[in-house]
Amino acid sequence: MAIQIPEAIKQRLEKNPNACGIKDATSVFRYANDHYARIMGFKHSKDIFGRTDFDMPCGTTHCAPLFRAQDQEVLKSQKKMRILDIHPFSGGEWKAYIFTKTPYFTPEGDLGGTFFHGEECTHSSILELGSLLAKTSIDSGTNPLLGQNSYLLGSIPTSIMLSPRQKEILFFLIRGHSLKHIAATLNVTISTVSEHVEKLKGKFNALTKNNLIEKAVTQGFLSLIPDGLSIKQMSLALREI
Repeated sequence: MAIQIPEAIKQRLEKNPNACGIKDATSVFRYANDHYARIMGFKHSKDIFGRTDFDMPCGTTHCAPLFRAQDQEVLKSQKKMRILDIHPFSGGEWKAYIFTKTPYFTPEGDLGGTFFHGEECTHSSILELGSLLAKTSIDSGTNPLLGQNSYLLGSIPTSIMLSPRQKEILFFLIRGHSLKHIAATLNVTISTVSEHVEKLKGKFNALTKNNLIEKAVTQGFLSLIPDGLSIKQMSLALREI
């Protein structure tokens, strides 16, 4: 049964200066504000009602299966997910947004779908980051949360628990950085990086560094951007390779 969005909630969303809206449990848009409608290529928010990410008149449709997988993960875990999205939006203009997806509960208390809220963060260093990340020549396997232009921020759904530093080191390992370069980028010693790599091997049950990278990519870490790394820092670090 399709969920009904109360008028009071619609009004709050419309007054929100950022792009936001609500999808039902099948990822069908039940409401989106005018801001979101415009960046997707529609004139009015009402034009999005009843559509899915596959029906958008812009380049985001390339990642529609990924968006749906993210929605389902939010519904399953009932936890928020932060995502860096870099896409050609309305008119083919490339923009970057940080979207937060959270469970949407109806006024009756039922889990009805997902609420999304996106803040634009477009500037040259982020678009450069998206271009560089997209060039990572590693097979991402069949993980449904991986995508070329959509990256999870902070954490991913996995049973492997990593420290913030281990996430950062793994981020650079996957992208071919040497231990020396990782140490310089994170301002730590090479021995510290080596110790963390050995701990990472143990957590992923990997015998070698390459085996560690393969297993990490398969479990979704290719699309993860650790919270501890700012976009500008990552852009600069990647550019130094």
